[in-house]
Amino acid sequence: MKKRIKLIQKILKNQGNYNGAIDGIIGPNTIAALSTISAIHPSWSRQRKIVAAIQVFANKKNIPCKPIDGFWGPITQVAFEALYAQEFMNPQRPFFRPEEIIDVNPNNWPKQYTPSFNTFFGDQGAGLVSVNLPYRHKLSWRLTKSVGRIKCHEKVAESLTRVLDEVLRTYGQQKISDLRLDVWGGCFNIRPIRGGRKPSMHSWGIAMDYDPNRNRLRWSSEKAEFAKPEYKDWWSIWESEGWVSLGRSRNFDWMHVQAAKI
Repeated sequence: MKKRIKLIQKILKNQGNYNGAIDGIIGPNTIAALSTISAIHPSWSRQRKIVAAIQVFANKKNIPCKPIDGFWGPITQVAFEALYAQEFMNPQRPFFRPEEIIDVNPNNWPKQYTPSFNTFFGDQGAGLVSVNLPYRHKLSWRLTKSVGRIKCHEKVAESLTRVLDEVLRTYGQQKISDLRLDVWGGCFNIRPIRGGRKPSMHSWGIAMDYDPNRNRLRWSSEKAEFAKPEYKDWWSIWESEGWVSLGRSRNFDWMHVQAAKI
């Protein structure tokens, strides 16, 4: 909570709406400054006002964080991390925005959690095939072991192979290793999404995770390695086949790419 209040104090001070210390303590000056933010409802609790202030400031900095409701969730969490980094750490690091993505769909991937999705991919765990990888993948949970084949859904197998073939041509084996494009977090795994009840796209074998330890679920572009400029070609290759990066589109879970629209 102290980090949240410090962030609000700093931004309010920059705006000229707060003249107290940036100390993370919510005193009378901070409370008075919060009242200047029009989107905050006066009847909300102090904690809800603090969360809403972060949501307001994030949106003003072009960091997606809606709705402005004063409730903390995964979208607010990643927006807070990005906003805090801009204010207190490195404001020069690139921030990928959804509008930068050219939306193509040459393989006609359906939208997730729709009837057409169920028709296209069938039941969870159905239609799996083994695919030979063009370069070996190290297991993220055991880097001393690597694999040359993985299981995925038969309808994404050819596209996945084309993507990884192009990654090898574009980067070469040495750069793939240097950038950890061969550190694999898994594909097929019947399970719910993290923190939710809906099934993960991994349950159909149509999602891939890469280098999860350096691209964690809640990390925004300010912390995730795959948000750096040297990975731009990596994402362009996936996106040319219609695969969706949650990092590029939602700015969290940068490890994850899937053959389903969101």
